[in-house]
Amino acid sequence: MDDARRTPYPVAATRWMVGEQRARVLDLGSGRGGLAAMLHDAGHEVFGLDRAVEAVAHLADRLGTRLHVAGQVESLPYLSCHFDVVTASQTLHRFAPGLALTEIARVLRPGGHLAVAYNTRDDTVPWVRRLTALMRDADPRAMGGDFGTEAVEALAGSPYFSGLERRNFRNWVPITRSGLVAMAARQPYAAALTDERRARLLADVGELYDSSARSPEPLLLPFQASCWRAEVDHSGLVLVEDEDALEIRL
Repeated sequence: MDDARRTPYPVAATRWMVGEQRARVLDLGSGRGGLAAMLHDAGHEVFGLDRAVEAVAHLADRLGTRLHVAGQVESLPYLSCHFDVVTASQTLHRFAPGLALTEIARVLRPGGHLAVAYNTRDDTVPWVRRLTALMRDADPRAMGGDFGTEAVEALAGSPYFSGLERRNFRNWVPITRSGLVAMAARQPYAAALTDERRARLLADVGELYDSSARSPEPLLLPFQASCWRAEVDHSGLVLVEDEDALEIRL
């Protein structure tokens, strides 16, 4: 979101996702490392994976560890049964489910689980409803609030995971004026506007911030942290004798 964000999720959400006992965690698509840093600070051993080399370098500096690699989730560079928990924060929809879920299952130890989180907007706050109206004036499909749900549906239907659970947590995220304008500018429909229409939209978003915030405090952007976890099911995976590999039955 922007530098004003303290943590991406409430502590209660990450405790539910990963647990309070020290765990070896693989964070997929770590990005700037918001979730990875929370888990690291909670005492977990955190491995980060991202496609972008610069993101991995930033994560190493931020956490002070060298457990992070640039790689593809669909071909994880880790031994089988290596992690207690795999996390995907705002990222599961980016991966090819048929390949990614089998790879995630492979690297999880028996009894381990995949934890998924998405921040979804809360429209009960008046200024957020006004923001939604501005964005939908540019594109009626904007800010639909169902981000990532197709990826969770794929997880629910996967033969390699079972016992899918969901829990929601209220999550207030601080955001500055520049952060709100940048968030609006990053939306695909904003990028498709003419330069004049896009400039007017971003100016309107800035004015909305100015009329809603109480300077010098940032606005609090209300989200619902929607979290899921599912236990790995290795019954469809067979260890190959004398090899460090898993055979996936098709």
